[in-house]
Amino acid sequence: MEPAAVHEPWQLTLHQSPHGYRFALEAFLLADFVPVTATDPLIDLGTGCGVVALLLARRFPHRRFVGLELQRSLAVFAQHNVVCSSLQHRIDIVQGDIRQVPSLFPSGVCGTVVCNPPYRTVGNGHLNPNPEKAIARHELALTLSQLVQAAQHLLCRRGRLVMVYHPSRLPELCAQLETARLRPRCLRLVHATAQTPASIVLVEAVRDGRDALTVLPPLWVYAASGGYTAEMQAIFQGRAIVGDTPDTA
Repeated sequence: MEPAAVHEPWQLTLHQSPHGYRFALEAFLLADFVPVTATDPLIDLGTGCGVVALLLARRFPHRRFVGLELQRSLAVFAQHNVVCSSLQHRIDIVQGDIRQVPSLFPSGVCGTVVCNPPYRTVGNGHLNPNPEKAIARHELALTLSQLVQAAQHLLCRRGRLVMVYHPSRLPELCAQLETARLRPRCLRLVHATAQTPASIVLVEAVRDGRDALTVLPPLWVYAASGGYTAEMQAIFQGRAIVGDTPDTA
């Protein structure tokens, strides 16, 4: 077990496998993108070691969270991290299959669903020999359609789905969301640098929503100097905790 300290003001210490699936900057981007008006309970589908649920618990100190994780090894890490962060009174970790959400949770029980799902279809790209990494990156245990169906089941009317995905599948994602009556409401593309194509897209959708889609200015991860941009540094340092993140509500 390897500890990974998350810097102030998050005040979290996370443990994760030194060889299995490990969280990356997408976790911080997703936690930052959740609007301040998000309602609880909030559920993180595919919570991994629990990092997004823990970050959101720091952002929203009076709300309750659930982290759902398929893989037992990761669910154990998530529960351990919740206890180490003294947040067991507000975060429940459930080991279960997103495809079985209707048998795990009542319909319309959640105000907000967040997710960083696998985005590579089977046969697209190298399949990692490590099972934790393979399931997290490829649609071996969860397809996009199954994820959207789970979110539709969980969300109450006007509830929000907030997720991170790959831009190459954005048309498919939007089509799936519209079919499930989850109207895309806000979108932001993330680029490694100002000269590179987008590698990440952040999307907020609303159950039974009617709002027009807002496309926010792009986010650059790295500056010309090679270091993180000022905005990316602010995200890592927890700008959302002090209310500096733009309200997209």
